[in-house]
Amino acid sequence: MSLLKRTRILRRVQTLWARVGLRARLEAFILLALLPMVGLVVVLLLQERNQDIGRARDATRLLADRGAQQQAQIVQQAHSVLQLLTLVPDIREASPGRCATMLKQATDLYPWSTGFGVFNPDGNLLCSSNRSRPMNVGDRDYFREALTTRGFTVSNFLIGQNSKQPRVVAALPILGDDGSVIRVLLAGVDLNWLAELSVEIAHESGGTVSLFDSEGTILARVPDPQGIVGRSMADHPMVRKIMEEEAGIIEDDGLDGIPRISGFSTLEETGAKIVVAVARDDILAAADRNLFLGTGVMAGVVLLIVGGVWVLMEVMVLRRLRDLKASAAFLSSDLFDPHAPCTPAPVHPSEFSQVAQAMRTMGRTLSAIAFEDRLTGLANRRFFEAHVERLREQPAQDQTAIAILYIDLDGFKPINDQHGHHTGDLVLKEIGDRLARCVRQGDFAARLGGDEFAVLLSLADAHQAHYAMDVARRIINSVSAPITADGFDVRIGCSIGVALWPADAADLSVALQHADRALYAAKRAGRARVAAYSDLPTDNAMVN
Repeated sequence: MSLLKRTRILRRVQTLWARVGLRARLEAFILLALLPMVGLVVVLLLQERNQDIGRARDATRLLADRGAQQQAQIVQQAHSVLQLLTLVPDIREASPGRCATMLKQATDLYPWSTGFGVFNPDGNLLCSSNRSRPMNVGDRDYFREALTTRGFTVSNFLIGQNSKQPRVVAALPILGDDGSVIRVLLAGVDLNWLAELSVEIAHESGGTVSLFDSEGTILARVPDPQGIVGRSMADHPMVRKIMEEEAGIIEDDGLDGIPRISGFSTLEETGAKIVVAVARDDILAAADRNLFLGTGVMAGVVLLIVGGVWVLMEVMVLRRLRDLKASAAFLSSDLFDPHAPCTPAPVHPSEFSQVAQAMRTMGRTLSAIAFEDRLTGLANRRFFEAHVERLREQPAQDQTAIAILYIDLDGFKPINDQHGHHTGDLVLKEIGDRLARCVRQGDFAARLGGDEFAVLLSLADAHQAHYAMDVARRIINSVSAPITADGFDVRIGCSIGVALWPADAADLSVALQHADRALYAAKRAGRARVAAYSDLPTDNAMVN
């Protein structure tokens, strides 16, 4: 940003600040003083909000870890139970009748068990706790792994054929004296712990518990209003992130499209994932209520203070200042009475700035009286000369091109001779109004005296001579229109001389002389003419 542009912005800010009243300044100061306190309260509330999110994140992760631990404990317990059962001779030998009875007793003893069974190495069922129909599991991965490793194995999660609920199968080979596998003892492990964990989570936060197998298929979900259990969600963005890590926390849209905070953990032996998710908006609801409540209380306090200051300023300060301003306005009016008091009440020193502003207003009023042509309302010669001097003193980088139009009325003197000076004054007043309508806002029009006028046009660049000529012709047409003054219909015209600064002269004073010379050339050419200095013959033009 250039220095000139920064300076202009600073001036605009200073101008705007100068227009702000004392009451507004005081209230702005109070607001600035209260701003740190308001900011502190908001920061504390936002910190509390973030802490609520952090606690929710930690809670979901802990609950997921607890579910994984419970699963690991149950699998470990199943391993221990299978080891004990392999020591029972009736089970090792798969004795008809007694084997099934003992396995049924074991099933009733352990709540996590869905049943036990003894199979031969070919995978055929020999005895079980809850079925007598023939069955073969020889093609199952966990069964073949148990035969190969001759050790304890656990299957991936399977969906029960009857219960349609997810479960795992634990397998432990029974070895003979020579170390070969003679039997395989299987135990079905249910997910009762998942339901218990879901009830706890639903009671505390209204969240969900989901179980995914290692391929991203939903094995269980509580609650499941969408009915998506059994569907593969491997393509869902959240599920993909979960499958890439062993454990962690994710903030993303859940399977139902609701933004959720999800903690997850991997279940040992199976590679499955347990995911505990809570709705982010539910967690933040209480924090947002506190934030809105705290912000509302602070806003109420600020409004109360600002309102109190507003009333106090009105009662204690501004009424007296208005009396002073009224006195200053009275001084600047035509009804000034030297015997009237300047102010009806004493002034406190802190209000002097407003008094000074009122006095400056009075000065501007008096200045307008001194520099305004009282007849036409245009600037007078004194103001014109002061304006020209200001233009000359401007820095080169701030100067803009100027078109100078010198105007002299044609046929005005006979009006005074025939109808009197009162009618002539009315005509001049109408001419002043018409000149003001012919120029843009920001251009300068003045009455130099008698029937002589001047117009200064601001140009975008020094090559806009055509615009100056267009304005000159517009003025000629406007002035030449009939005028009704004091009951008489009169017609006059005008001649105009045009010069450009700095195109016609680098010195503004010389450019004014050129405009005057062009005016007389126009008058010599006849009535209602406009002449540009640049179009004058060389012998009539002054070379600068």
